[in-house]
Amino acid sequence: MFITISEKEDIVIFRLKGEFISPSTEQVLETVKKTVCGRTLSPKLVFDFQKVTQIDAAGLGTLLKISGAILPCGGRIAVINMNKHVRNVTVMTRLNRVFECFKCENDAVTALLGHSYKMSTNFSERYAANAKNW
Repeated sequence: MFITISEKEDIVIFRLKGEFISPSTEQVLETVKKTVCGRTLSPKLVFDFQKVTQIDAAGLGTLLKISGAILPCGGRIAVINMNKHVRNVTVMTRLNRVFECFKCENDAVTALLGHSYKMSTNFSERYAANAKNW
């Protein structure tokens, strides 16, 4: 699994490449943890699946873990560029109702920008408390 990270207006975009299956899911989880810790804004994350060739239960579980850690702190997750395989898996598991799904990066960024706010305490402190359960 290769991961490229970029930012667009305080939104972190993770471009994934390869198979999002166990054991590569740990790499994604650690990358997200390192990227969002120390931030003062609630995290807005976009996962780009354009170059993901396969996803399994471990990959979906990783997204749910990340979601469970950031949602209580006001964070949001969007997924973009899902190929047919990834889209079918998310629909069959009904996770398309949990994650905000968009066709392109610009749509996701526009949607996520509408709900950013500054945390009264350092986000990394609140995030670290939630991340212990990962």
